[in-house]
Amino acid sequence: MLRKFFVLLVLVVFAFSTLLTFLLSFAPETDNTFVPMSITHEKFYVPPPRGSIRRPQSKYFFEAVAKYRKQWVGLHYDHRYFKFELNEKDRIRLMRFMVEAWFAFLDENNLESWIAHGTLLGWYWNGQPLPWDLDVDVQMFIRTVERMSKQFNATTYEYITGEGESRHYYIDVNPYFAYRFRGKGENVIDARFVDMQNGLYIDITALAEADPIRRPNVLSCKNNHRYLVDDILPLRQTLFIGHRAYVPYEFERVLQKEYSRRALTNEKYMDFIFNVKEQKWQRQANSPSAHRGKMMRVGNATTGAQELAATRPGNAGARALTASRSGQPSSASPSNQQSQSFAKVERSYG
Repeated sequence: MLRKFFVLLVLVVFAFSTLLTFLLSFAPETDNTFVPMSITHEKFYVPPPRGSIRRPQSKYFFEAVAKYRKQWVGLHYDHRYFKFELNEKDRIRLMRFMVEAWFAFLDENNLESWIAHGTLLGWYWNGQPLPWDLDVDVQMFIRTVERMSKQFNATTYEYITGEGESRHYYIDVNPYFAYRFRGKGENVIDARFVDMQNGLYIDITALAEADPIRRPNVLSCKNNHRYLVDDILPLRQTLFIGHRAYVPYEFERVLQKEYSRRALTNEKYMDFIFNVKEQKWQRQANSPSAHRGKMMRVGNATTGAQELAATRPGNAGARALTASRSGQPSSASPSNQQSQSFAKVERSYG
């Protein structure tokens, strides 16, 4: 009896395995290899870190915030190099040098980056920073930030301006850049490019695929801004503060999503008005002036003139370049009379 039961069991197992093999023969072939990133866009993903550095323990970047004559100063200066607040004219000039140096550094090392956020909005209007936006914002793909962290973190980049002045910039990558959650918002900036003479800086944020399996080609930063890959690539070459820079391909869509459609057409903001004839934002005559040009002395700092002793005014009036998907000038910006179409950037830096 036991022998018959064993033979019957073997026959049942054999029949079941044969049936299973027959059914699987009709199933499509699949690759069971797990790929933790988009196959065609692997530079958009970095595996989450492990160990003690996985979760940020504290804020990494600090600004030089202090109160001086009942005014807050140093809000957009790195605390390590801050000496005094620059007046608007000097700040714009030094920001131009900083942008030139940043894109020169990228070119020399085959890295990829583009202007973003308020800097992109200022470019859209007239190719200049918004007068109320006191820093420069750029974005990079996370693999680019990772490479910059490995090769250039905590190094100094020297740049010789067109006026022959030597300027030095400190490259500082946040050790928590691969931690892709906002948390308390203390480490949403992934890196900085800091002017060592005055503390001005470029904020650098990384874009990454947060969920490359279920949501491939959807990029986000740690401050909850989301983009499609096609919104960013291919980059467009343009001018910002009179120097070559790059912007996202669908820049209008990106700006409308972040700031609304009115931000691209409304010629009034706070106490500023856009002068279409002169192509620049101007403070209204009857509005109270903001705190500008006041200096808070730190260490041996004296005057803003000493910081800029070797500089001379550059070329004024960088033109905003706007274009639609077809490459024709857009009608949304007041600066269309001065606009040109872009040259597409086909080069891949990744």
